[in-house]
Amino acid sequence: MSKDRFVAFFDAIMAIIMTIVVLEFVIPSGTNWSDLDTLGYQVFAYAISFFWLGGMWINIHNIWHNVDIIDRSVLWTNIAMLFFSSMIPFLVVYVGRNINETVPEVLYGMDVLCITVLNEISVELLARHHECVKAKIKSFRLSIIIDIAIKVVGIIFGITVFPMAILISVIVAMIFLIVWITITREQDVNID
Repeated sequence: MSKDRFVAFFDAIMAIIMTIVVLEFVIPSGTNWSDLDTLGYQVFAYAISFFWLGGMWINIHNIWHNVDIIDRSVLWTNIAMLFFSSMIPFLVVYVGRNINETVPEVLYGMDVLCITVLNEISVELLARHHECVKAKIKSFRLSIIIDIAIKVVGIIFGITVFPMAILISVIVAMIFLIVWITITREQDVNID
């Protein structure tokens, strides 16, 4: 299958997922600044998720840039990734309303971890048939191992010590990936 049709589908679903959370926010009944307190953690969880998903979307498009054909295994892996991504709006609201509770945080962390792992599987599948992806696979593998490790540590700390460690681990992983991508991009430019 040509990637263009699937990329259009993927982009549309991701755009819906990234914006639908806002519809779940309860509009405060008052107009004072203090009335916005009820939204505080929901907006925090939404911002983390929005920028994390946005970063993932950018990374996926960078990897897929020179790919022209995709097979069924890549399609189904990405459909599964979209399934877990579609859980983000529910989990953002759930976490935002229960920021210091273990169960919502763990569910959120596990969902983010599933998305990350499925993204890794998708890239591995692409690398089997595309030299442009295969050339970047070592760097991608290392970054994804570190990314997963950060999230697993966050989940462990979230379960045992401090539930919000899970959201914090997603922020740390996101910052790490931004730095990693920036450094590897600069190295690619210097090689050319």
